[in-house]
Amino acid sequence: MFGLFNKSKGKENEETFPEWYAELQESQQRWFSFLEKLEAKMEEFATAAIPELKEILQSDDDLYKRTFHRVYSGVNGQLSNTREKARETYDEKILSVYYNYNSQISVLSKHHDLVSDFRNACSDRYEEFENKYEFWRNQIEKTQERDLEVEYQKILDEYEAIKNKFNCTQCGGAIEIEKIFLIETYILCPYCQTQNTFAPSTQARNLQNIARGLAEQRTAHLYEEFERESIKERELYHQRHELSLSKIHESDKKILNEIQAKMDDLEEQRQFVIKNAPRLNQIYLRAMYDEWNKITPDLKEHNEKMYQNQIPHL
Repeated sequence: MFGLFNKSKGKENEETFPEWYAELQESQQRWFSFLEKLEAKMEEFATAAIPELKEILQSDDDLYKRTFHRVYSGVNGQLSNTREKARETYDEKILSVYYNYNSQISVLSKHHDLVSDFRNACSDRYEEFENKYEFWRNQIEKTQERDLEVEYQKILDEYEAIKNKFNCTQCGGAIEIEKIFLIETYILCPYCQTQNTFAPSTQARNLQNIARGLAEQRTAHLYEEFERESIKERELYHQRHELSLSKIHESDKKILNEIQAKMDDLEEQRQFVIKNAPRLNQIYLRAMYDEWNKITPDLKEHNEKMYQNQIPHL
């Protein structure tokens, strides 16, 4: 890991290295060691925080999940502090050393590469740290993804428990609650025709807040298929563009024809993707809105208007 400055430079060996070489090597080794310790602490912290966050999210009965978001913000803050510590150390211990020697050593010096190699090795190692930071940040971010199927099942269980326990305020007759109501509703007594006010629970009212998210979770595989197709279009474009650039300095007609054939094939694939991506998006939207309508049939008319507004843009 720390062998950057031990490699040979032509016929050079360690005896020919300048006196300041030792400081660069020591700075690099300390930097690598520092990041390893930070990464270990970051992993230990994140792996302990993730299950705790998931548990808090599921057990928090608050509609707005305020306890969860408070703890979540604290976890993110501590993770950001770790990242900031790495950035400050990089600026102070690596860049300052690099700029110091870079300003003193001529680019014509046979030893100038040692300074450049020092910065490159340290910055590459810093990038590794950043990648690990992003990984754990993403893992923590995923804890916000509520299991809406669990929440929906709680609403269904509550409905089953109360649907036959509502009685007329006038005659006392049993009135069946025929569906999950999202708002306060008047229900007619079949015996005495009295209008009874039924007020759904906070949990039942919340169904309209989670319905779309639940429908999106159920159709996520279709959205991912659309996303993959959209990304593919950009990838094909860049591949074709790179081949186009390779033709600039090529004079061999056979090779030029081969390149052009590959470009034509990529363009054909790209044109198919351009037409196919909107089709996949429409399939996803239709399936998502169908699920949404199943979950909250009372909102179907409103939902269908939203769906129709999106269709012309596909």
